Amino acid sequence: MTAYGVLRDPRQERFCQAIVAGKTKAEAYAEAGYKGKNHHAGALNLMRHDAIKKRLDELFTRAATRAELSRKDILERILDDWNNSRKLGQMASALKAAELLGRELHHMFTERKEIGGPGDFDSKSEDELRTIVQEGMRELGWDGVEKEPKSIN
Repeated sequence: MTAYGVLRDPRQERFCQAIVAGKTKAEAYAEAGYKGKNHHAGALNLMRHDAIKKRLDELFTRAATRAELSRKDILERILDDWNNSRKLGQMASALKAAELLGRELHHMFTERKEIGGPGDFDSKSEDELRTIVQEGMRELGWDGVEKEPKSIN
């Protein structure tokens, strides 16, 4: 779609901007400075104009494009922040960026949480406990887990 551009009528442009900002049609109509008792009917009348339709389509498309940040884009920005923080000697920022990268890319620095309540593992055999631990380590990306570690006793 070719760019339609800012509408000549400032009230129509404000109307479109308000709708894209999340206002209802009636709210956008009033916010744009239109007068009248029935804002809803006035807004519906404006919505029939081709220029309004095209401008709204353009604004919504532009807003959607700005909102699209892929996982890759975000990780690249964090990596850039990490590099810049290190160059500037801002170690707290560098550490935070490294933590975010580690969490996302390698499942590192995960928050610890209790699994089960007190005594829930007391009745488990050594093999059952080993299986629980190995499954948890695999979830964290530790594929080199020993199949048969030495006995606890």
